[in-house]
This record gives sequence, C-alpha cells and structure tokens, in this order.
Amino acid sequence: MKEFNIKFLFNYLNDFKKIIFLILFFTLLLFFIKTNFVSEIKIEAKVISIIDGDSLEISYENKKEKVRLFGIDAPELNQEYGKESKKYLQLLLLNKNVILLLKSKDKYDRMTAIVLFKNKDINSLLVKKGFAWAYVNYSDLYIKEEEYAKKHKLGLWSLKNPINPQKWRKLNQLKAIK
Repeated sequence: MKEFNIKFLFNYLNDFKKIIFLILFFTLLLFFIKTNFVSEIKIEAKVISIIDGDSLEISYENKKEKVRLFGIDAPELNQEYGKESKKYLQLLLLNKNVILLLKSKDKYDRMTAIVLFKNKDINSLLVKKGFAWAYVNYSDLYIKEEEYAKKHKLGLWSLKNPINPQKWRKLNQLKAIK
C-alpha cells in the first residue's frame, strides 16, 4: 500500500511539474513572439497640419489621415498650456516627413501611433519636456518621461496646479451640462 501511494505521489508531482513547465513555456513563448516578431505597421508620411498637442494630420499615398499620438495626453487647446503644446509640436513636425508606428484606431476612427522623426520618439519627447502627460489609461510606455518632467518642473509641470486633460475634460463636460 505504501508503495502505491509513493508512486501515485511521484506521478502526481511529475504531472504537476509538466503542467507548470508547459504554462511557463507558453507564457515565455507568447512574450517572445509579442516583443520580437509581431511587427508594427510602419507608414512614412508628411505632417500637413497640427490639430493640437497630441493630434496631427498626415498625408500619405495621396490620402489625408488624422493621427492621435499613442500613449500621451496633451492639454486641450482651451486648457492652460494647451496652445504651448500645440506650438511645440508644430515646431517639431509641421511639413516634416515622419515614420508612424501604428498601434490601433481610436473611438473617433483616428490612427493611433508612435511618431518618429529622425529616429526620435516624438511622443516620448513631448512627455519628457512637459508638453503632455503619459496617458496611463492606454499605455505605461511614457511614465518615466513624465516623472522626469515633474521632477525638473518642465513645461506644464512648472505651473502651480497642472490639471490632467482627462480630468479637465470631465470637469468641463459637467460645466457644460449645468
């Protein structure tokens, strides 16, 4: 009887180890595939207008498209520091050729993308210089850049009381209802 229980226990442990191994193996495999083989769609385009601090219009393949910068949220135009954010993006990109790393479409059917200019991540730059927040509802990609801008009181972080654009939009929707 003891022998049966020991064999049963060893078989059970071996099966358990196999299951754990398979779970770990497939988790690592998915991570590896996601980070190394899933290619982003790249588009070469010309920036033809700047809508605000996190949106622009591009021209490519004889089409015009609106693009929302992925992972960031700049102040609205009528919000404090909104015009400065737009102006900075204009200085960087207006009439320039860029590469877009497409992520998805947003609820307004705009492309969302990481914008590269001269191999620099413009989304990252905007957050690091204090012209936008890291949009943590959609990505944690730019959290360190936001922390840097806060620490050094850059851009909107030099303001006495910067208000996150998402919070600002909600407050202004409530004002509009009243």
